[in-house]
Amino acid sequence: MRSRALIVEDDAAARELLGQLLESLDFVFDLAADGEEALRSLGEQEYDIILLDIVLPKVSGIEVMESLQRHRPRLLGKVIVVTGLDIREIRSLFPAVHETLSKPVLPGRLREAVRSCITRRGQVAAIVDERITPD
Repeated sequence: MRSRALIVEDDAAARELLGQLLESLDFVFDLAADGEEALRSLGEQEYDIILLDIVLPKVSGIEVMESLQRHRPRLLGKVIVVTGLDIREIRSLFPAVHETLSKPVLPGRLREAVRSCITRRGQVAAIVDERITPD
C-alpha cells in the first residue's frame, strides 16, 4: 500500500512542487491551502507524513500543531515543518515534530526527511509489534 501525505501550504506553486516530490517517492497525497482545511483533513484521514507550512490563512501552522499536541500528540512525529520562519524557535516549541526545514527547501533534503520519517515510524511499529507478539 502506498504511503499517504497531507501537504499544508498556502502558496499554490509550492504545493505543486511538494506534490511532485511526493509523487516521485510514490506517495498519494491530499492538499490543504490553510490550517482550517488541514485540521478537517486530519480529522477525516490517516496520514503517514504531514508537510506543514507555518504562515497560513485562517488557522496557522502553529495552531495546527497546538491542536495536534492537545488532541492527537502522536501525529506530531509525522510532521515535517517547511517554513521561512526561524526553525530553531519552532523546534523548541514543538520538539516532537519529525523535522523542521527552512524555505526554500532543497528537494534532496526534503526527500531525506520524508524517508527518515517513514523509516523511523516503521522501526517504531516493528518494536511495538515485537513487544506485543507472544513467543
